[in-house]
Amino acid sequence: MQKKVLTVGDVNIDIVLTGLTEIPKSEQETLAQDMETVVGGQTSTIARALSSLGVHVTFVGKVGDDEYGRKAIEQLKKDGVDVSGVVVDPSLRTGVTVVLSTGPERAFTTYLGSISKVSRADVKRELLQSADHIHVGSYYLQKTLRPELEDLFKEAKGLGLTTSLDPGWDPFNEWGPDIFEVLRRVDVFLPSQVEAMAITQTDTPEKALEVLGEYADIVVIKTGAKGCLAKNKEELIHCPAFEVPVVDVTSAGDIFNAGFIYAFLSGRDLKAATRFANACGAIAVTRVGSSGIISSAEEVENFLASRSQQIALE
Repeated sequence: MQKKVLTVGDVNIDIVLTGLTEIPKSEQETLAQDMETVVGGQTSTIARALSSLGVHVTFVGKVGDDEYGRKAIEQLKKDGVDVSGVVVDPSLRTGVTVVLSTGPERAFTTYLGSISKVSRADVKRELLQSADHIHVGSYYLQKTLRPELEDLFKEAKGLGLTTSLDPGWDPFNEWGPDIFEVLRRVDVFLPSQVEAMAITQTDTPEKALEVLGEYADIVVIKTGAKGCLAKNKEELIHCPAFEVPVVDVTSAGDIFNAGFIYAFLSGRDLKAATRFANACGAIAVTRVGSSGIISSAEEVENFLASRSQQIALE
């Protein structure tokens, strides 16, 4: 599939500590069994995974003129992502996230740095004109882009692009209502269950789905080990997760997102798209950190073929 996707948002360095017995509490210390320093960021991970699925991907983001920034650009290039939209700003330091992972559970601490400095002006019109779809990640971290995102999506829709958005977590714990105006221009919205409930101020993902479905055309709520809930204008489904040994869940949601976007752009219906996305997420949790990036669409199709007995959807 030679669709062209423009991804806009965060790229940073992840310092991933794995094998913890528990996430430490205040004044406590716990030991990690392993450590990996990798290129992370919600949007960057989605871009890399989409590229591995055979999509032509261009990334727009900002990094500092530092070792971490150069590492990020090189990794994106290595994974086949077009980095012509990446801005190197010497006045900034590349963002860093420390990830603490027990396997099934994780916690994050982020130094924003360049992450929050992507602006509307960085998304050149020629990049929009050459794309079929635009995805924006980590909405609540995009402090500079956020006030201008509705306008960006309006322009993209006017050029015939489809749109997708992942909100990410709001570290400021404000969950402003401005996102609802943006969602009116979103084809695919991809929150986790905790994000969806926080945005809608509801107490179940099912209630959140009902609210969000009044805005975005397609809403897919990731529900972890339970799979996902999805709704479009015609149907509402629950697609259960595949049972696999869990090693690290750090990148699973982002790789799920890439899988769904790929399936959506391929023209698959909602059931097939969620099942493909669940397979991407399942593959991701069996690996640590950046190794969770799937190798190809063929790998996912082979996984699905091996799990054909789980085809029934609830």
